[in-house]
Amino acid sequence: MAGIGFALRHLSRQETLSAIVKASGHAAVIAAGPWLFTIFSLATITAFAERLAGHEALATFRATIIYGFATSLGVVAVGVLLLNGYFAVPFSLGVALFATTSVVALIWVALAFCGAVRDYGGITGSFIAGLIVSIAAATAAAFAGLGATGMVWGFTTGLAIAFLGLTLRVLATFPGAPQATLIDNFKELVRGFRTYAYLAVGALFGTAGVWIDKWVFWFSREGESVTGGLVHAPLYDSAMFIASLVLIPALAQFVVKLETEFFEHYQSYYGTIQSHGTIEQIEASRVRLQGGALESLSLITVTQLAVAAMLVLTAPAIVDVLNLQFRQIAILRYGALGTVFLFIFIAATSMVVFFDRRRLYCALQMLFCGLNFALTALTASWGEDYYGVGYFAAAFVSAAVAIVIAERTFEKLNYLTFIGNNPSIAGAPGGFWLSLGDILKLLRLKSG
Repeated sequence: MAGIGFALRHLSRQETLSAIVKASGHAAVIAAGPWLFTIFSLATITAFAERLAGHEALATFRATIIYGFATSLGVVAVGVLLLNGYFAVPFSLGVALFATTSVVALIWVALAFCGAVRDYGGITGSFIAGLIVSIAAATAAAFAGLGATGMVWGFTTGLAIAFLGLTLRVLATFPGAPQATLIDNFKELVRGFRTYAYLAVGALFGTAGVWIDKWVFWFSREGESVTGGLVHAPLYDSAMFIASLVLIPALAQFVVKLETEFFEHYQSYYGTIQSHGTIEQIEASRVRLQGGALESLSLITVTQLAVAAMLVLTAPAIVDVLNLQFRQIAILRYGALGTVFLFIFIAATSMVVFFDRRRLYCALQMLFCGLNFALTALTASWGEDYYGVGYFAAAFVSAAVAIVIAERTFEKLNYLTFIGNNPSIAGAPGGFWLSLGDILKLLRLKSG
């Protein structure tokens, strides 16, 4: 994120309304570009193509795109193969699903590399161009009577445009990359996984945790099959996807704060150490870092609470305008409140990663994933009045644990810097699997 951070710092320091809007807009794309792409494109395609394609084709199209994104951060080929086999997806639609999932997976990778690219305008422009192509191509496919499969290919064409734009930004910044054999690349991948195994698996569990409540409902009594064989739960899904929009402005603000004020305090702290500052100077830098981080988190959370409160109060009107069912009002409200705590969880775990506490990060993601699965399954069995409660409770508990661990990480930062995270003293972490002691420490809210 360093290159993006320079640009965001430059914009945020201008202290003009246009600069603030630009910084927030670019940060939103950086934090949730594919997510924003999907929300706006699906909403627009639904508005334009519903009469052309018909309800069944449109439902199959939306379900295919949702499954594509849900499996894009896992083992793509295996995941799609299992989905196609389990749901007996028609061959043509199954191929389209594989293409969509693969392109989305490539976008996630390209977006990660774009963190080192300062051309934030090019990154945002790539998503906008892809969005326009996606809407136009999917709507044209519906107009031509190509059905759900044709609409998926049209949507994927827009995704491919966005991916190519992002890739060109990276190649323009890092031209002439050295050529390596496939075996060398594979060895490098394995070496990287060994080093960052906790981070990789933690991110996988974190992604699964965000989706797992939807999977629970897809396979519950609320699940409905579309023409292509895939299952979804429109009563739960649509309300939760709308509620998740509350997260986007908070994530944008967090990225700006993380790459500006937090990063400057972070550099100051470690700069004091590298310049052989006294223990008093190091401690003063640590206190500034902790205070600034927690203050920023508090301010963003308050803002997000206000947005969530507005959504809770206006839920009946939102449901009416979007032609949803009034049964979804409670789900929308629980989802909006749960998203507030999901943001706190994401922000706190991001700070934990900043200080290389990969094992705790992995354990926290496992905690959220497990809680979201168990509590969603439990509350869903209690009946419709409790839909969304499981997600809310899982996010609340996980956020509480994460914020305690993040705070204690800041308090013990001097120890972690000189001893705890020092391989020459503490020894490099061995193996991937969490020990029983690690789990007990997490459950006892100890940060050691």
